[in-house]
Parts: sequence; C-alpha cells; structure tokens
Amino acid sequence: MRPGPGERMPRETEATAEIRALVSDLRPDDADLLEALHRVQHRYGYISAEAMEVVGERLKLPPAHVYGAVTYYADFRVEPPAEVVVGWCSGPACRLRNGAGIRDAMLAVLGTELGEKSDDGRIAIELQQCNGSCERAPQIWIDGRVVGNLTAAEGVRIARRLQAGEEPAQIGEPGVVAPGGAVEGTSGG
Repeated sequence: MRPGPGERMPRETEATAEIRALVSDLRPDDADLLEALHRVQHRYGYISAEAMEVVGERLKLPPAHVYGAVTYYADFRVEPPAEVVVGWCSGPACRLRNGAGIRDAMLAVLGTELGEKSDDGRIAIELQQCNGSCERAPQIWIDGRVVGNLTAAEGVRIARRLQAGEEPAQIGEPGVVAPGGAVEGTSGG
C-alpha cells in the first residue's frame, strides 16, 4: 500500500529488514511459504504479524493466505514461546505408563493449563508428538532434550525446580544429583 499525498512511508524496522533478508532467496509463489515460515520461527521462536506481512510481500501472497498457513500447522507459534518449554509426549507408550498423570502433576505445580505459559511467562508445558524414544517412556522434553522414565513424583520435582529458576539443562541429566540425594535420569519407581 502506497502512502497518500503528504503521508510518509513507514520506516523499516530492524526486525523487518532481518526478516526480508531471511526470505530474500525464496521464490515468489506458494511453494516456498513453509520454508519462509520455518526460517522466521527458527530465528525468532514465533511468527509475528509483522513477519507474516513481510513473508506475504516477498512471496506475493495475500496476508490471509500466510495467516492461514501459520494457524493451520500446529508447529507454528504466533506468540513468543516461554523461556523454558516442556514438551509432554502424547504417544501411546507414554500414555500407557501414566504420562497424563505426570503432565497433570506438573501443570498443578505450575498453576497452568496445557499449552499455556506460567503466570510469569517463563515456563510452558506443550503437547508434543511421539519422537520414537519409547524405551524412555514416560517422558517429557525440556527445551527439546528427552527426560524419561519418569514418575509423577519426579514430574513434580522437575516442575518445582523449573519454577525455582534452576537451569533447565541441569534438570533430568543422568548422573546429576537431585535434592534429597536421588540420581536423576534413572527411574525412581
């Protein structure tokens, strides 16, 4: 849209320029839409309205088409992700081994619902699909890293540690001694 007489052209923001650079090599048509959206989300953690607009302009697609793709695919986010994302495995092996009980226990500690951020916006538990590491069921992923062979009690301890601000990379690692002397990464029964 061009500015009218006497109107100024809006200034390009640093983010807009960066998004343009991210998608500059893509072809203007529908074929590269998912690639463009994946690039933006990989860079920023989500796809903003501004990013959708830039992608649509570059690929010569209407804004509704870009928005439709973003909201159709569950992997895309339209809001910034939580600082720590805990993925809950919804696969059959985890469900059969009380994965739902672990999820519910962690949500109760965090005082949130599945797919929502904690009150401080730092932590979210999100539905994930099975990644094929069923031998570690029931499991969660903390920032993409498998933490498996869990019990509901271990899920509560993990949620409390995350809530207390403990470094996510240290939670659930094999050989790390947890509060109370238990070794994490092993089944507590």
